[in-house]
Amino acid sequence: MRIRMKYILSILLLAIAIVIVVVLGRIFEYVYLEFISHSHSYGLHCASCRKSGDTHARIPSHIHQVFFFETSPEIPSDLVAARQTCLNIHPGYGYTLWNKTAINQLIDAHYPDVRELYESYDHWVKRADVARYLVIHHYGGWYLDFDIECLNSFDKLTNKAFKEKRSIVVRLTDPVGFSNDFIGSTPHHPFMAEIISSLPMSNRWFIFPYPSTVLVTGPTYFWGRFLNYVHQEEFLVVGNHSEYLHLKHGSSWHTWDGVLIWYFFNRAGFFFLIVFLAIMALAVVLYRRRNIRQLIDLNRNFAPNKHMLLRDDITHLS
Repeated sequence: MRIRMKYILSILLLAIAIVIVVVLGRIFEYVYLEFISHSHSYGLHCASCRKSGDTHARIPSHIHQVFFFETSPEIPSDLVAARQTCLNIHPGYGYTLWNKTAINQLIDAHYPDVRELYESYDHWVKRADVARYLVIHHYGGWYLDFDIECLNSFDKLTNKAFKEKRSIVVRLTDPVGFSNDFIGSTPHHPFMAEIISSLPMSNRWFIFPYPSTVLVTGPTYFWGRFLNYVHQEEFLVVGNHSEYLHLKHGSSWHTWDGVLIWYFFNRAGFFFLIVFLAIMALAVVLYRRRNIRQLIDLNRNFAPNKHMLLRDDITHLS
């Protein structure tokens, strides 16, 4: 009976080990190819993404926002106030608020091949990410998250992008890369087509909720696609967004693991120092144990008394 239990336990542990290796292998493969080797080059799989827009055109004077009413039956008053700052500063701009019904209609009309993937996402935040990509790809203009206040008109960015022959505007974010909470683009931009077409590639499980969002549809995915994009000269990257935007909340959807990750990031210097010292200490311990074991083997083979370890040799290693 004990032998059978040990056998079953061994098979179970082996199966778990295989699953862990496969999952971690897929994660490592994706992260390596996307963010290190930059070797992901895909053809366009989205049928509605094959139409290429004019990358030398002006970004349309239109603001888009997405609100799915998942966290509230109505838009909170502070977010309404934030939106109003943008409407006040851009009186000549068009404005569209996209809810779930409107996005579903857009998918049915123009992106039917995205429907199955869109419905498969396990969190509304992923669908909200995809929604902004579809809207900006189809119509162009400016996408803003609802927790963004506008401080200056986007006309300056539009004129700068047009003058420098840049057709997509993004902002830098912490700790690295771009955010997807602020995007300006011409309609049917090839980069936005690449974003939509590559979504099936990133749709995998990254063990924890936070990486399973940012790497699948979120800002890290968005930045990864830029790293693999051939025509990066089309981008106007806003380094200091505080001239144009004020972020009120930010990352309101983060779960426990996201909070933990950012906690360590904000204390990165101390954290990485502790990790480095721990790794060095472990390496030293393993190195000394390895040398001591080698010396023990030598003494067993060559010492007159094979059961005696020479004291002078151990002292030498100390």
